[in-house]
Amino acid sequence: MLMLAKAMHGAMVHIMPYFLSGETKRKGTFITGTASGYHHDVGKYLVAMMIGGDGWEVIDLGVDVGEDKFIQTLEKNPEASIGLSALLTTTMENMRKIVLAIKQKNPDSKILIGSAPVTQDYCEKIGTDFYSSNPQGVGNFLRKLVS
Repeated sequence: MLMLAKAMHGAMVHIMPYFLSGETKRKGTFITGTASGYHHDVGKYLVAMMIGGDGWEVIDLGVDVGEDKFIQTLEKNPEASIGLSALLTTTMENMRKIVLAIKQKNPDSKILIGSAPVTQDYCEKIGTDFYSSNPQGVGNFLRKLVS
């Protein structure tokens, strides 16, 4: 997985100027970050690269991101969809708190979650709009939003 992330990053260095040139029409904005308490981002990074490569503007908030940063970024980008990752079961509670805070401020926000311990049942339990176990699922869901 780490080798894949490095290879994709290398490719995106060459491809990204085309997306940023304005020649490619942006599909929308995708805000992503790992839930507070979690400090790794390989999975989130792969999703961000794939979504960016698919024509979305990606705002990557990084790791260990709390609800305030997500909400502030969403206020500046109200039409954006949000992707959350929390690889540890102990940080899934922080994911739930972030989702709750975002939905209280902006109930129409589309929130997507993923990571190894996350499931469709958990997605429904915490009130998110989509769960995917892989980056392709995220891309498919986002494309449906704009079609």
